[in-house]
Amino acid sequence: MRLKPYFQLVRLPNVFTAAADSLSGWLLVGGLLVDADSWLPLVVASMAIYAAGIALNDVFDLELDRVERPGRPLPSGKVSKLFAVGLAVCLMAMGLMSASMVGVRPAIVAGGLITCVVAYDAGLRRTILGPELMGLCRGLNVFLGMSLAPQFGGPAAWTVAAAMTVFIVGVTWISRFETEVGRRAASASGLLLQSVGITALFGAGLSAESFPSPWTDRPSVPVLGIVILALVSSRILWASGRAVLEPRPETLQRAVKVGVLSLIWLHVGVLACVREPTSALAVAALWLPASLAARWIYST
Repeated sequence: MRLKPYFQLVRLPNVFTAAADSLSGWLLVGGLLVDADSWLPLVVASMAIYAAGIALNDVFDLELDRVERPGRPLPSGKVSKLFAVGLAVCLMAMGLMSASMVGVRPAIVAGGLITCVVAYDAGLRRTILGPELMGLCRGLNVFLGMSLAPQFGGPAAWTVAAAMTVFIVGVTWISRFETEVGRRAASASGLLLQSVGITALFGAGLSAESFPSPWTDRPSVPVLGIVILALVSSRILWASGRAVLEPRPETLQRAVKVGVLSLIWLHVGVLACVREPTSALAVAALWLPASLAARWIYST
């Protein structure tokens, strides 16, 4: 059996960005890498629910994809619709059970995330609320990693989750018309929202003392974290800016791909500001499988 169509169905490269969300959330609120029995179920839940949502999205998009994207797994017949539905249901159940293993609050967040994912896929994505709901899914994914901390880590941690929410709203606005030409307004709105989210992340990185249990050896000026954020932000804004200036499928899809995969490095940048280097390195390690998979499997 060829696995590539099944990996394409769940957008395998993007699944690693979901892992970065929850792992980063756990580390930002003072969680430790050695406590794998706490963070690993949260990461598994994030990845499973994300993959389920993407598969379910293709189920609901099947008729549209027959026209616009006939080579995708479902319209091409490489994966059956029944299998895709079954996979989505199983992955959602797996995600909810995994989160439930470590507590009631993670289970509640995972349940809310699943509700938002289904609502988005089932029809709200085609409304004005679609990008906002997609962003909320990403924010809840970060909150899932924070769910074991008192008050979810407090206002500083909430700022990171909110920033990721706004950033993904921007990415989603760009992706809405990724198969069309000349839709400059949506791309410009997406670029603006991405900029707002990135600015908030810079603010969070510069206020590390507001996070729970800050590390005493953190430098007064987190140079490494700021440099990482600056580099990844410039790449994101360049790709999105080009999509605004030249709104065609190639530039739009490139901007979406860069935006989604750069999520890992946005998390790394914030962690490098707030936590000790090993925390940032742990999330950075997710870039390798994500980037390798992206060479083989599309991520938009």
